[in-house]
Amino acid sequence: MPILAWRNTVALAAAGAALTGPAFVTPAHAQPAPTPATAFTAQVEHAGLSRSQATSLQQEVQRYLDQLGGTQVSANRIDWLDGHMLVAVPGEKLARDLRTGEVASGINDCDYKNFCGWKGANFTGSFWERESCTYHEIPDGWNSGGSWWNYQTPGTVARMYGKSYNLVYQTKPASRDYEVFDQHGNWGPVWYVKPC
Repeated sequence: MPILAWRNTVALAAAGAALTGPAFVTPAHAQPAPTPATAFTAQVEHAGLSRSQATSLQQEVQRYLDQLGGTQVSANRIDWLDGHMLVAVPGEKLARDLRTGEVASGINDCDYKNFCGWKGANFTGSFWERESCTYHEIPDGWNSGGSWWNYQTPGTVARMYGKSYNLVYQTKPASRDYEVFDQHGNWGPVWYVKPC
């Protein structure tokens, strides 16, 4: 739902509850619990996003939700049971969680036992992290460039597959002694990643 529509939805729901809800009086100091929509609106306002940036960001988040599933937990973060995604704010080089301010600016942001990917080269743009050993579809729009890090347990190899599940590339085995990453990858032929 676009950011601008969140306020209207919340206002309509509150108005409907006032008209049809049970007849009881709440203390004057009682405040309704914040909804995700109001929390997301507060996040984009606090981050200083323009209306067009906020709308564009929510549309991109919604595209990823429609494609990959998950739960939107902040204005630009999607969580899965085995990972998460931070969607970069339009016009910004690095992805940052508008709820916490955390920036996914490099390989140090990849959690151990995960395969992490960035839309852009040199760990820039939207950030995607997955742990479970299954086929994960990469986000739509990651058609070229990019970067990734195989930060699995030592010896684990991550594999990337094409549209027909044909093997396109596999990383070197993960190691505690050296970092297994590619700052200048190519998402173009990749449709799926299997972290282990």
